[in-house]
Amino acid sequence: MAFKQVPVLGAYLASLVGSLALLLTPLFASAQVQTEMRLFSDSFISPTFESAEKTNYQFVGAQIKTDPFSEDSLKMDVSGGVAIGAPLLNYLNISEFYVQSRQSETETFYLGRKKMLWNELDTRWDLGVWEPLFKWNPLNAENQGLTGLFWQVDKPYYTLVLFASPLYIPDQGPSFEIEDGTFVKGNPWFRRPPESIRIWQEATAIDYKFEKPSESQVVLQNSFGLKLSFGDPQSLRGQLAYTYKPANQLAIGYEGNLNVAELKGAVNLQPQVFYHSLVGGDISYKYERFRFGVSGLYDKPSKDDIFEEKWTHPVFEDAVLVSPFIEWATGAFGVAVQHLDIFGGQVKEEGELASDNRAALMTRYPYQEATQVSVMGNFSFRKTKRLITKLSYTHSEKNKFDLIRVSARFRLSGLWSFIGEAQLVKAEPADKNNQNEVAQFVNNDRLMLGAAYVF
Repeated sequence: MAFKQVPVLGAYLASLVGSLALLLTPLFASAQVQTEMRLFSDSFISPTFESAEKTNYQFVGAQIKTDPFSEDSLKMDVSGGVAIGAPLLNYLNISEFYVQSRQSETETFYLGRKKMLWNELDTRWDLGVWEPLFKWNPLNAENQGLTGLFWQVDKPYYTLVLFASPLYIPDQGPSFEIEDGTFVKGNPWFRRPPESIRIWQEATAIDYKFEKPSESQVVLQNSFGLKLSFGDPQSLRGQLAYTYKPANQLAIGYEGNLNVAELKGAVNLQPQVFYHSLVGGDISYKYERFRFGVSGLYDKPSKDDIFEEKWTHPVFEDAVLVSPFIEWATGAFGVAVQHLDIFGGQVKEEGELASDNRAALMTRYPYQEATQVSVMGNFSFRKTKRLITKLSYTHSEKNKFDLIRVSARFRLSGLWSFIGEAQLVKAEPADKNNQNEVAQFVNNDRLMLGAAYVF
């Protein structure tokens, strides 16, 4: 028996977008849509990379995106890819898909999935606290928009946004497959739980069962929020935001027992939706080519009992997140430095199988502290050639890791481009006192090279 997850919402999102596309077909004809086809190769280059299959994967991908500055009613940013011979690496990323209706020069309605700057800290660090993340590659997560109805009022020195929704779409993580009680190898970005436990001093295999909730149980959740931005974007600017919504991660509970006849451990996994309240505040000042400021966020998870008594489950602690930043930019070059501290936010477990000597099954944030330096470039060569690059270095003294990320696009013409990405990781092992996601992928150094064609 096999169980596959593309996780919770891949199939649901595809069907939802398909239905919306049929309803919005007349808008497609007038929208300024750009389609890009991609052929690329993803290689894992660490000598200690763990794989039962291979270290190199070939992809055929595409992206459909509308002009973000146009006045078209339909807006979208949808991408997907097929990994040849490795179906668990296939992906669909619906970053944005919405309709906008301008009521006046200052008032606009948006309906669908739309990205907004709710909190600068969350957007800068790709934490997925406010907006969900596309985590096909957890070391290079991408923001996705909230889904619902947005009402925005723009005045000369303030902007007000109200948001409400009956729908919830969580983080989109790596795909996995369970076959005959075992997590199948085939996706290097999915970290499998332990495959064995020690019983009577002997290593004993574990059979896993995933109690998948129905799409309606996950998706039909209410949320609401608002934000107020005020001041001059070219000088002193501030923002306050609040929301009450489901967390973008699902809480994972588990129960286990020993199958005496087969001397195997049997573990059942169960995901549940949990709510939290978020309060965010940003303040920044811009002077000539410099911009600096500080962004903060208070994350208060709900204490509701969402698991039955038999399940060992996570208990989430309140957290305060703070991030000062400074950036300098010209037309072709930019540098940014930022720091992140998270106070609180620990995850503990309660239940029969909970242990103080073992780290919790899940974490709320990818790390607790980090400093990042980023360098961006946008250089023109002749009329049609352009090089767009970004290099970032992230270091955590508390969580003991270093992460280097590089991306580049060399445009040969208006149609053809060469693309590339690289990620290098150095990290000490995670434990109950050093919980972070980066350490889980310490062997996943990566190099991607490819070509893209726009039509």
